[in-house]
Amino acid sequence: MNSKKLKISLLMGISLVSAAFANNPVSERDELVISSVDYIEEDTDFELGFDTAEYLPEDFNPYKMYVDLKSVVYIEEEEALKLNTKKYLPKKFDAYAFPSNVFDFNYIDANDEISLNFDTQEHLPEGFNPYIKR
Repeated sequence: MNSKKLKISLLMGISLVSAAFANNPVSERDELVISSVDYIEEDTDFELGFDTAEYLPEDFNPYKMYVDLKSVVYIEEEEALKLNTKKYLPKKFDAYAFPSNVFDFNYIDANDEISLNFDTQEHLPEGFNPYIKR
């Protein structure tokens, strides 16, 4: 019986100590309230170095709608182009199927040399060999 009382009193003591050293949750919540953040609004005028009124039409109003958006004709999406690719593919073809045979892999031979019409020897030092370790 004494061991149960000892364990319970130990747990109660730990919970009281942790409660005593806990932060004040009200102050933490107050820091996260967006209305408590001070915001400084700066009214700064930008000097562009020229008068914009010279480049705008007379009686220009930036808040007036000069284009009627309801008069814009929208192009409806046409039906997608349908290709008959089944005649070019093997029967029961599934592009997402996992290959089950090594011979199903298609490899591209890269034996073709590409000519860039650019002589690299003009730009490399004499006797340059990229295969020699230095």
